[in-house]
Amino acid sequence: MWIIFIILALILIIAGLALRPEIGLYLIAFFLPVSGWSFYVLGMDIPFIDGLALLVLLSFVLRFFFFALFSPGQKITLKWPLFLPFFVFLLISLLSAFLSDDIIYSLKYLARWPLFLYFAYIFLPYNLLISGKILKKTIIALVASTLLVLMSGYLSLYGQDWQESFFRLQTLSWWGIYPFGDNHNLIAEFLNVGAFLILTLKALTKNNWVKRWLDVAFILTALGIILTFSRAAWITLFLQIIIYIAYHLGQKKQQTAHIVFAAFIILIIMSPLAWKMTQLQKDNVSSTEDRWLLTEISLKTLDDRPYLGYGSGEFINLVAESVRFRAKYGEPIDSHGFLQKILAENGLFGLAAWLFLIIYLIKTGYQALEKYQTNNPWLLPLIIAGGGGLFYQLFNTSYYKGRVWLPIILTLAAIRLLETKHESKK
Repeated sequence: MWIIFIILALILIIAGLALRPEIGLYLIAFFLPVSGWSFYVLGMDIPFIDGLALLVLLSFVLRFFFFALFSPGQKITLKWPLFLPFFVFLLISLLSAFLSDDIIYSLKYLARWPLFLYFAYIFLPYNLLISGKILKKTIIALVASTLLVLMSGYLSLYGQDWQESFFRLQTLSWWGIYPFGDNHNLIAEFLNVGAFLILTLKALTKNNWVKRWLDVAFILTALGIILTFSRAAWITLFLQIIIYIAYHLGQKKQQTAHIVFAAFIILIIMSPLAWKMTQLQKDNVSSTEDRWLLTEISLKTLDDRPYLGYGSGEFINLVAESVRFRAKYGEPIDSHGFLQKILAENGLFGLAAWLFLIIYLIKTGYQALEKYQTNNPWLLPLIIAGGGGLFYQLFNTSYYKGRVWLPIILTLAAIRLLETKHESKK
């Protein structure tokens, strides 16, 4: 009985989203940081956010075929963002899968992560972001989820010992579930993106009262990132702020005094926190050694399979085969960084394809800033938000997840809308 009820509910949801697919996009944006809530269906562990994205994708496909069959005069033109660089990487990954020791496992991993990533978080949102209004509402949904993660992090400080033990912003349990994951790096990762989405929304907003509150939200988010005491988050935030300041210094020389004063205040605030970080790292040697050992495992694959690697998904199996790692750290873990993972799984060819994808993104963002930033000041923080999430993957494991790629696709869709507007004016 329950199965029939669930199936009927899913059919109604898909049909409803087919009528208003942009609502599905807003839901994906709002629930994007929910990485610790999963369902078990037919023996498969399906994260809530991926299940939601799959429903929205199915509704979009249903809508496309409905118009193709019953309303051929009203066609939906499909767009394929990042088609060349991403599918070059997928092709190389497919070749490495066929050379893997476990072809079926590698093909399943390739379909579950990189391929699903493309269709659910790159292709789908890019085709739904057809207007400035939808873009802005999606950013609002992401900012709302950022503030929810931030509030959860600050609430986690309650009850921690601030004097005798180390305290930090952590993930918080909601009724026995950690919706934002069980690691402080996951909330720091999302806040690094969300902080500059807040600045993007501020630049899009005309109401001065709302702008002031968004300034407060940005300051609290930046402080929240610092209080996670995540080294990756600190490095990412530092680079994001440097790029943001450097660009504005190059555009408006008269702001130099204000920026220098703000930097001085930040330095004063950061001094005791930086000292606290150094104290923490004295006791955190094992984490650094862990990352070095994972890097050594990755580099060792160059001797055996340098060009196409061991196959997608095989990194964790390579770690499991490392007696040294298992003896020192126990259960195998995935690579904390896309460079090591792709090098081991897809070889030098796969890494070259991935770097080609990143270079393409950097070039696209830089050219867009040169053409459109002057009249669209919200573009810079949007690019920095997406770039920050991707840079963070030099140290984390979300390289094939929507929480990293949706902000990037927001940026690409925004650039496309600006190009369309520019062409129509010409």
